[in-house]
Amino acid sequence: MKAIYLVVDGESIRSTDVTYDNLVWLYGDFIKRHGRVPLAVDGISKNNLPQSRIVQRILSESKITYNDFLNQFGKVSHVRTESNDYDYFVRKFKSIGHDIGRALMIEELKNNSYGLPSAGWFVKKCPDSNVRSYNDFVQWCGFNSNSLKQDKQEVSNKLIELEKQLSRPIKRTDITRSNVGFSMIVINRIWGGLDNAKKELGLLKTKPNPAKPFPYYKEQLDKILNEIKNIENRTCVSWQDIENDKYLGYHINHKTYLKSFREANVDFNAYLKSCGFEMSIGGIGFAYTFNDGEQVKSIFEHDFSKFLREDLGLTYGITYFRNVKYRSFADIGKKRIDCDYMIDINGEQHYIEIAGMIYNDSNNSWRLTKYASKRENDYRDKMIEKEDLLIKNGKSFLFLFPRDMLNDSYKAKTIDLLGMK
Repeated sequence: MKAIYLVVDGESIRSTDVTYDNLVWLYGDFIKRHGRVPLAVDGISKNNLPQSRIVQRILSESKITYNDFLNQFGKVSHVRTESNDYDYFVRKFKSIGHDIGRALMIEELKNNSYGLPSAGWFVKKCPDSNVRSYNDFVQWCGFNSNSLKQDKQEVSNKLIELEKQLSRPIKRTDITRSNVGFSMIVINRIWGGLDNAKKELGLLKTKPNPAKPFPYYKEQLDKILNEIKNIENRTCVSWQDIENDKYLGYHINHKTYLKSFREANVDFNAYLKSCGFEMSIGGIGFAYTFNDGEQVKSIFEHDFSKFLREDLGLTYGITYFRNVKYRSFADIGKKRIDCDYMIDINGEQHYIEIAGMIYNDSNNSWRLTKYASKRENDYRDKMIEKEDLLIKNGKSFLFLFPRDMLNDSYKAKTIDLLGMK
């Protein structure tokens, strides 16, 4: 396949090598030329933009949502204030306030780019009758009015001090609230990226990691495959398996493996097959059957069922059930809607869905998100329908997302739901 190159500030860069700071420059350049934020369909070389899948990968690695990424360029969307999810918007309001170091001002909520309702909406909908003004609301949220402003000089000083403490170049993963009191969002809004901040402040540049030889990556891959085969007793793997740090104790991007194998002139998939494994792309093709007949069709389902069995001591077909029909408790006519799991604890039924296609679950924003493909939007709508049915029928339920499955937080959330602490 012919390599695609983009022009970033006068420099030609391969599209697959674009960094976060490069992406900020490319989007800013597109906005200057076209007067609008680019859409997913604009992601072509003709527009000097990377494809949407590359954009998603860069933002995922930078731990920044697409909405937060766009916010730094100004107004990009309107919030649906007809939503009654007051708690969701309050959580988002607080999160933004902590990120920028203060509560938002009334003017900043007018026709804002944060995806938040107006100041009046927050006051009017507040469940506390003592909240009668916006300042009341700000203090109700735990802010000391608007006196928590973090200016550029304060942020600069903290970055300089952080570099002294680390005695090495600062990485994006170092920019956390626990380390410096703010997140990368603050850096992006002030400088447009960490590299720009370093350049202006005279901080050390991030040095690229030296490439390791092919035998090293082959050995790491072998360790992962052995763990999966010997401990989890399966031979179908995904890119998520390859990148999961639970096997090695650290993360290696799957593209690093592919590049190393390609440079050594070794076919990656052929090597997997020689080891007795097959690759499941995006969960497609994954299949595993437990000894008691339970079938799972995704890595997430496999890990969750294994957790129910081994950690919680539940039994398939007795204390937990699969693909339970919604019509068993809801009036849905002839619709065919199934629930991934139903767990029965002492006669109390709990329903669990694994929403494997919803990746931007932070602050429940997935309900309002417009995805790039019809398939993803249809999936989102189906999950919203399921949630409504579970709520209307008074069911105990939990939605688990890819992030929950990848960072193992699904275990604590499930135990909390089931009351098994």
